[in-house]
Amino acid sequence: MSFVKRRDSKSSEIDLGTACLDRSVGRLFSHAGKELDLRHQSREVLMALARAPGEIVSQEELIEEVWQGRAVSTDSIAQCIAEIRRVLEDSDKRIIETVPRKGYRLVPCTAPAPDLSRRWQQLAIITIVVLGFCGLAFAMLRPAAPPRPPVIAVLPFDDLSPPEYRGYLSDAVSDSITTLLARYPQFVIISQRSSFTFRNSDFAVSEIADQLGADYVLEGSQQYDGTRVRTTARLIDGVTEGNLWADEFDVPLDEILRASSRISRKIASAVEETVVDTAEPRMSSGDVSALLIANAAQSRIMRNFSRDSLLINIAEQEQSIRDYPDSAWGPLGQALSLRIGLRYGWVEGDEDAIRRRMDELARRAVKLDPNNFLAFHALGRVLMFNRDVEGAISAFERAVDLNPSSSFARNALAQALAFVGKTDEALEEIADIELIDPIYGHDTNWTKARIQWQKDDCEEALDTFKGEPSMPVAANKTLAAIHHCLGDTDEAKAAMAAFLGENPDWTVARERGIITGIWRAPGLADRWLAALEASGMPL
Repeated sequence: MSFVKRRDSKSSEIDLGTACLDRSVGRLFSHAGKELDLRHQSREVLMALARAPGEIVSQEELIEEVWQGRAVSTDSIAQCIAEIRRVLEDSDKRIIETVPRKGYRLVPCTAPAPDLSRRWQQLAIITIVVLGFCGLAFAMLRPAAPPRPPVIAVLPFDDLSPPEYRGYLSDAVSDSITTLLARYPQFVIISQRSSFTFRNSDFAVSEIADQLGADYVLEGSQQYDGTRVRTTARLIDGVTEGNLWADEFDVPLDEILRASSRISRKIASAVEETVVDTAEPRMSSGDVSALLIANAAQSRIMRNFSRDSLLINIAEQEQSIRDYPDSAWGPLGQALSLRIGLRYGWVEGDEDAIRRRMDELARRAVKLDPNNFLAFHALGRVLMFNRDVEGAISAFERAVDLNPSSSFARNALAQALAFVGKTDEALEEIADIELIDPIYGHDTNWTKARIQWQKDDCEEALDTFKGEPSMPVAANKTLAAIHHCLGDTDEAKAAMAAFLGENPDWTVARERGIITGIWRAPGLADRWLAALEASGMPL
């Protein structure tokens, strides 16, 4: 289910009969409060019409505003209008009017009645009055729409440890609080990838909350002295910046998860939500050390998606597995790293043996820690790479259940769903990522663009791809396929040349070996391989 934050003010809303358009967030809701799905460009067309309700907006104006003047056919507009009407149940075209040879007009209120005889006009007036009173009575008696879940952003905690221990815990405290809060279905938790962009920020809390779409912000500090961890936390109202709750916890190192669990329950109580008690998680000192190694590896590959970064991660995590055999963090991290290594040709050796090793590590991680969402994420990645897509989808769904705020798990689930042809469900997951991870990174746009290409929405795919300024070189395969779809031969070849510049040994045969048995939607693999070959990838 998708949730979008809506403020109390209704001045930005337009009643469209069966639905309500909230112009402040550019989203369409049923009167029961459920968001209604529209493709990005259809939403933009609706918003363009909503900026001038009752006025005619020409097709030229829509192209200029929605497509920034790019050369598109009027069919693109017609498809958007058709989708909007379908969602609004506007089959008689009373809400979105077509004005012949001029454009379209949004009519929020019911259109005037047709010209009737005086007697029928009087009857119509009486009927409208009666229905109006009935409607008013129904509105007064109808139960209010359920409140939307509170949106919480957990900022990175300041590290106040002495210099010799500073950075030792990395973001372990805020990481664990985020994961624990995300397990409560009463909340929507902003992904760390977005909230952590405000590390050491000079923005006021209210400004951060506004940018993240959060009702509440949790900030704090951690201080490790070599033996104990002192954690302070403060929950702040995102609008008023008023303190709702604050506390301090001083515990031994191996009790940091217990402290995090207490903090998460305190937060739930502070926002007056009913929380089901859960068992307090524990962590040994070895598990903490393995977690820190896994965190460092994840951060390294996100900062620099390259072979050198991956090989460092593999070496460190192999040592972690030896040093901390009872921790799930080493096996799950190594399973993910080996999968990336095989996927991009960055590791050498017996491929079948590496695949078996990945599977064994991921299953060991799940067995060691069945409540660790990243263990299931790693298992899903391995299963999908080993061509068990249905098993991968189940593992990713379990990961999302354990941590609904994880954009990584949702992105992986979206990819798996798209591979079996469930593109609409995949895009729903992407929409949830865009909510919980509003400052999301390249992997979301990368996945979204490929799904849009798969749906043959190649113009939207190009817009999505170009919306992220720092795509890794590996993404140029997707860009080449998009340009090929649009008939942009030179651009497709340039994108492929950029990919081959870093991967000179890559071939269509190699690509076929990777995606065969995984990309199961009819015709998908053949279309992809044909696009790569046409763009210049060697056979």
